[in-house]
Amino acid sequence: MKRIEPAQLDTLLDNAKTIEEDGLGIKVAQLQGGEFLKLYRRKRLLSSDLWDLPAQRFADNANGLLRLGITAPTVLEVLIINERRLSAVRYQPLPGDTLRNHLRKSAPEERSRDVMRFGTFLGELHESGVYFRSLHLGNVLLLPDGSFGLIDLSDMKLERNALAPWKRRRNLQHILRYAEDIGWLTEQHREEWVAGYRKSVSPRSGERFSRDVGKWLATRR
Repeated sequence: MKRIEPAQLDTLLDNAKTIEEDGLGIKVAQLQGGEFLKLYRRKRLLSSDLWDLPAQRFADNANGLLRLGITAPTVLEVLIINERRLSAVRYQPLPGDTLRNHLRKSAPEERSRDVMRFGTFLGELHESGVYFRSLHLGNVLLLPDGSFGLIDLSDMKLERNALAPWKRRRNLQHILRYAEDIGWLTEQHREEWVAGYRKSVSPRSGERFSRDVGKWLATRR
């Protein structure tokens, strides 16, 4: 973790390309060297972010995923800019496209196959103890080699054991927050998604996932 002055941050962002911003300023920028800088703004004077920096969580989670063999960005450094109530993580971005963007461009047959593969990947995450509360198809990257990686990692816990059933149900709710994702995963390709999940989990966990998806759908009718 490295403390820098506001002027140093300004120099770092000089000629950077803005990737994401909000009404308060830049959230993600691509720096001149190609690496990304993700900024976290502390909104209150007293906040848990003082002792649990989201930028440090991003770094710890990225390193933890890599140890598990799950593709994640390579973190270069974590920065603190106290005068602006900011923390930041500088990292090497992953190549590829988000799974959401990829599915938008895919023909039905290819989409069906990739939804099944995402189901298998989701099961692997749950079996590895990855509880990613911000998981959705915009935070899953389809890499050039056809495998998956994860981005935007601060809202995540890595547990020692496979996720408990209730956490898998909660994670299902996290995933199904966007209408486009819902359409692909539960309407057009539900059977493929469930079948993919079953490939990487126990029969009992697979059956439970199938029931949970069905219950989730029933609540929307």
